[in-house]
Amino acid sequence: MLEWIISEIRKIDHVDYIRLGSRTLVTMPQRITDEFCNMIKKYHPIYINTHFNHPMEITKETKEACEKLANNGVPLGNQAVLLNGVNNDKYLMRCLNHELLKIRVKPYYIFHSKHVKGTTHFNTSVDEGMEIMEYLRGYTSGMAIPTYIINAPKGKGKTPLLPQYLISKGSDYIMIRTWEGEVVKVEDNKSVNIKDVIDKSIM
Repeated sequence: MLEWIISEIRKIDHVDYIRLGSRTLVTMPQRITDEFCNMIKKYHPIYINTHFNHPMEITKETKEACEKLANNGVPLGNQAVLLNGVNNDKYLMRCLNHELLKIRVKPYYIFHSKHVKGTTHFNTSVDEGMEIMEYLRGYTSGMAIPTYIINAPKGKGKTPLLPQYLISKGSDYIMIRTWEGEVVKVEDNKSVNIKDVIDKSIM
């Protein structure tokens, strides 16, 4: 069924790439068989985003499933959800992202949890998410830093939330705050017209 859907989508001229979203890599990694991988690679470029929320979900079986897909040319991304009592801890989130990179999954998003009836006990504050993002910026590689996302109400789209590092700007400089909280001045050069530079050099 999945192959039929992918093959039909691939027939659409303006579709340049296909992205699949699935938690199967976490919950049923045994579904990622050689047969499945051989099917997927016929329709490249295909990307898969999965959904690990905690380092303990990364097992021998999930590692094997992710590596199978990666070895067959499928780039993998992770969309975690910030969950109270599960992963709203900066050290744990850093550990999750490091473990993901080890199994060739790029940390892609951290979602701020939605206010859904029956799951509000998992809700966190935006401040907690921002603290995690500040910490990651200072204590790990950029490869291990996802984008913190909040879903705007009424279907208005994914909106990135970022710590404020730009403090102010002048005509030829900016003031920035480093991840350690130090405020520094940085020269802000104006763009030049490359054609003018070339013309002057020729003259």
